[in-house]
Amino acid sequence: MYKKAILIVAVGIIACLFWFWVKPWIESPARFLEVGIWLKPLIMFAILTSAIGLSFLLIKDYVLKILTSVLAGLPFFFIFGFNQFYLGAFVLMILLFTYGMRNIQAEAGGRTKINIRIIMQRGLPRIVTAMLIMISFAFFFSPNIQASANNKQLPPSFKQVIERTVDSFLEGQVKNLSPQEGQQVKNQTINQIMEQFTVFLGPYIQYLPPILAFGLFLILQGLSFIFVWLAVLVSVVLFWIMKKSGVVRIQVVQKEAEELTM
Repeated sequence: MYKKAILIVAVGIIACLFWFWVKPWIESPARFLEVGIWLKPLIMFAILTSAIGLSFLLIKDYVLKILTSVLAGLPFFFIFGFNQFYLGAFVLMILLFTYGMRNIQAEAGGRTKINIRIIMQRGLPRIVTAMLIMISFAFFFSPNIQASANNKQLPPSFKQVIERTVDSFLEGQVKNLSPQEGQQVKNQTINQIMEQFTVFLGPYIQYLPPILAFGLFLILQGLSFIFVWLAVLVSVVLFWIMKKSGVVRIQVVQKEAEELTM
């Protein structure tokens, strides 16, 4: 029983670290541009989802699995606060976790030989999607996004992207100018583009938070195959460590199987 307790507590601790590190990533305008901002959340995301998947595989008690699911999302409320939308996302996360744990158990129970890679590939996509939903809701209610809608201004991330684009576009065209003149040209270009975007999107800025949150979810979901692959890799390594250390053992048992005939 103590092994199960350690695994459940480990999931809770990893979840605390993940949600703590994902908050600066969510609130940063350069969340996709700077490696130092997204690397730690990505690593912890892979570790957390793999730990959740392994707990669903190794723990047989359904109540303990639900407890593990709750602990994976509970630190979210301490870091991002509480509202009814977060609660709805949390319930949806638990439901998707339940779907994922059933897939893991079905794959594990139907196999004659334990293959962690294949078992995790069956259940981790639902776990990853559940976590991405929570992240998207946190992004929707982040101060920068809500402040942009209230002040009818474009989010800082827009300006970050425009600055990077302008720098790349004008890099060869301002090389003959002095540094001061080159910077002035870049600033004027950026300001003009920002003004045009503000005028064009002005009537719709109040709708930007849900659009941006949904867009972030689509981007992350499109990259989910990478997250699943990383989580599967971490799961294989963690399971190997637990097996070598004697935490888990593989036993050979007799199984009955159904066979179709005509």
